[in-house]
Amino acid sequence: MPIQLTSQAYCKMVLHAAKYSHCAVNGLLVAEKTKEKKKDSHGEPILCVDCVPLFHGTLALAPMLEVALTLIDTWCKENNYIIAGYYQANERSQDSRPNQVAEKVAARISENFSEAAIVMVDNSRLTMSCFEPIVHIYDHHENKWKGREVTFDCFEDWSEAQKITSALLEGRSYENLIDFDNHLDDLRNDWTNPVINKSVLDLC
Repeated sequence: MPIQLTSQAYCKMVLHAAKYSHCAVNGLLVAEKTKEKKKDSHGEPILCVDCVPLFHGTLALAPMLEVALTLIDTWCKENNYIIAGYYQANERSQDSRPNQVAEKVAARISENFSEAAIVMVDNSRLTMSCFEPIVHIYDHHENKWKGREVTFDCFEDWSEAQKITSALLEGRSYENLIDFDNHLDDLRNDWTNPVINKSVLDLC
């Protein structure tokens, strides 16, 4: 089952990449935990309702990643979420393919959620208006991460996602975005980003 992105999940990924456009960023995608799968639900998309921005700059620090995964996993359980995917924007703007770090973290997520996906944010296409989706989506097939065509169907509502992302970029909301690095610098910084979540909700 393919993943589908809500406006909030897409917007926060793009804001994270915009805030640290000079370096690599990464984060996790979360979906609402569903009860028993219905037999006829096969093929229905998995809706990623939110994302959690993790790090900027150095992405491969294993101890910090472990701390983040443990805290986020607890938060997911409290909110009936499941970690459903991983996103990353590479440092080199012309390079939007998953690297070893992306595949390693995604493989870890796949241990608990077999349909996990990798979303790569393409920095080279980041503009204020963002008229086209600037992500590449990779699904795990036959032990390989394979890209699939990104269409408007990959979003719960693309026109809404585009409108909100554009408005928040123009309003420089990315300056308020908190990732896990910011949280570790000062524990008062809330990595669930309630301020941005409210901004998204107000624009819906």
